Amino acid sequence: MSFDFLENLKFNILTFSIMPENKISLPLFKGATIRGGLGYSFKKIICLRKNKNCEECDLFQTCIYITFFEPKIKNEKEKIEEIPRPYVIEFPTERKNVYKIGEKIQFNFILFGKSIQYFPYFFLSFIELGKIGIGKFKEKFYIDEVFQIYPSLKSIFKYGNEFIEKVEEKNFKIEFKEINKIRIKFITPVKIKHEGKFIQIPEFPIFLKAILRRISQILYFWCDYKEKQDFSEILKEAEKIRIEECNLKWFDYKRYSTRQNREMKIGGIKGEIIYKGEIGKFYPLIKAGSYIHIGKNTSFGLGKYIISS
Repeated sequence: MSFDFLENLKFNILTFSIMPENKISLPLFKGATIRGGLGYSFKKIICLRKNKNCEECDLFQTCIYITFFEPKIKNEKEKIEEIPRPYVIEFPTERKNVYKIGEKIQFNFILFGKSIQYFPYFFLSFIELGKIGIGKFKEKFYIDEVFQIYPSLKSIFKYGNEFIEKVEEKNFKIEFKEINKIRIKFITPVKIKHEGKFIQIPEFPIFLKAILRRISQILYFWCDYKEKQDFSEILKEAEKIRIEECNLKWFDYKRYSTRQNREMKIGGIKGEIIYKGEIGKFYPLIKAGSYIHIGKNTSFGLGKYIISS
């Protein structure tokens, strides 16, 4: 099995440290709140036709707000479907949700492919979001510092500076491990659909298929990698891997969608599962999935897992 296509996966992880200007209260699942606010502030600084419906705007086809926040395509059946966003907002798994003045809030902002070059727009949108405020009471903050994780850890912005440094692209490095058992811990809800249903116990082929789907979509839509891949051999081999232990439960979080003006549920499975077999041959795919998140609602931070063998 060849995983050479993984080397075309481009990404970087930025760690934001933001500082409350007054007490900030965030819901338990913070990623959805930040993601919703980011979309609003991005549109505010980009939009030149403030009173127009997006689809009626003559700039609709070239608008970068649409590109990154409401991307859609026509599928083979001429139906409109959404494509995955090229970013993930990833918060620590701490249950803390109230932050005092001077108490840093940190989260990761992961960018894929061509979205990396547009980081300055996202950065300005985060600044604008801090001025608008987040949460129910529009609590304000400012950006204290931003770190780039790859290719080496460095600060690209510090409060008081006028400029940010350029964000670099990292190509995924293929790595194999000789292991016959792997423990996967889903730390944010993972929502995987299989045969029309959301699953609660992901057999290894289903888990791997979710990873391959996510990688393929990012490569095709955001990394300009159009070469078709045949994953049939990989998925056939995946059928030999078995579940040794499974401790997964379904969790739901509530979020309020400003765009849709209603309360919504987002959720999925959390907990640990152990797969056993010749798992080392799949390690590059599993590792890639741990960076990019899998399943539904990844831009909010869902679908995060960590690996331990």
